[in-house]
Amino acid sequence: MLAFHQNAGQESVTTWLLIMNNTTIDPLTTNSTEPPYHNPFGAHAIWEVVLIVITTGILSFITVVGNVLVFLAFKVNSDLKTVNNYFILSLACADVIIGAISMNLYTTYIIMGRWALGNVSCDLWLALDYVASNASVMNLLIISFDRYFSITRPLTYRAKRTPRRAAIMIGLAWIISFILWAPAILCWQYIVGERTVEPDACYIQFLSEPTITFGTAIAAFYLPVTIMIILYWRIYRETENRSRELAGLQGSETENIVRPVGSVRSGSSSGMGESERLPRSQTSVPRVRRTCFGTPTGSRGSNDTLGREDAENEANGRKQEVSRKPSKSQALALPSTIIKAKIDKTRHGKRKSNSLIKEKKAARTLSAILLAFILTWTPYNIMVLVSTFCKDCIPTKLWELGYWLCYVNSTVNPMCYALCNRSFRRTFKMLLLCRWDKRKWRTHRHQAAFFRTPSQ
Repeated sequence: MLAFHQNAGQESVTTWLLIMNNTTIDPLTTNSTEPPYHNPFGAHAIWEVVLIVITTGILSFITVVGNVLVFLAFKVNSDLKTVNNYFILSLACADVIIGAISMNLYTTYIIMGRWALGNVSCDLWLALDYVASNASVMNLLIISFDRYFSITRPLTYRAKRTPRRAAIMIGLAWIISFILWAPAILCWQYIVGERTVEPDACYIQFLSEPTITFGTAIAAFYLPVTIMIILYWRIYRETENRSRELAGLQGSETENIVRPVGSVRSGSSSGMGESERLPRSQTSVPRVRRTCFGTPTGSRGSNDTLGREDAENEANGRKQEVSRKPSKSQALALPSTIIKAKIDKTRHGKRKSNSLIKEKKAARTLSAILLAFILTWTPYNIMVLVSTFCKDCIPTKLWELGYWLCYVNSTVNPMCYALCNRSFRRTFKMLLLCRWDKRKWRTHRHQAAFFRTPSQ
């Protein structure tokens, strides 16, 4: 959004001078103190004015309402009060400024073909417009870096990822945007000593040089977009790798749960089966030992002593044989211990899966926002580069369309939130249907949480 104000302003002034030169003025019937007549519709036909007003009015209304819904959704739904959504809230703030102020003033400028609100209001509008637009780009960069570090450094970064730090980052984004644009736009005429902008035009004075315009376009659009695309590609690759690792982990855990339990059960059942097939006198080891040691040694002879030793040895052998087989308590305790350990691992994998699902949702929202930003801002910035080498190659109508397309990005952003985030979508629906009663909202939220599946 760099060069159109200058080109359109100069063309409107040139058109107005041609009209005045081709107009015959009778000095007897005209008061020289009266200002010259200006057609409020400029060079537009009535049907063009009606079409422009209706189209831009609808876009402005949708932009303001959509981004105000973001504010309200953030207020009424506590589930949306996450660190990532703080950045989206800041982006919505910039979009509201563009929808409420920039769109309407620019529409007036297009229809009239000249700037009729004075130099001060022109500079204020340009400063506000460029600060809000640059803040949008800065917020997109912050969201991209936040997603990237959340995926690649989940342990170290998330511990530092607090609402306070998010507020500091958002504040820095707005402060940097203000410092970059506002002082230069408002004070450049005083720095160079004169104002070179025509009285009926409105554009940034220091962007009149093509080389400065080219450098600004690179720094304000092409460089941030390149960084965001690289970060998103890294996010996509990392998310896919984690999905494959999680799928392999869940598969191995399932096998580990099934195999040990099955082997233990088969062993215990076979062992107990063998023990049950033994005679009762051979399996009752404690009973044999009580029989042997229950009789006093003094009342028996040597034969009795040998008999006791043989019986004791036989009983010990049976005891060792039976002890090799798991008892019922061992057969039950061992599988339950294994199952408990495996369930804990499964729950850990489930938490990882839920975390990955949340990261995919955030990445999906980021991809939609980036795609909308690139599609709406690229045509205008291509024209900026072309105009640097060929100043008169871009028609005024194409400049106007490209500049307005940049504004449309603020209209599309809330739609991206609703399409990619189910919580935003449900909250928007409830707000639009005026169902903001706390009890109804709490009931609806609990029902949604009860029926929610991991894919949601």
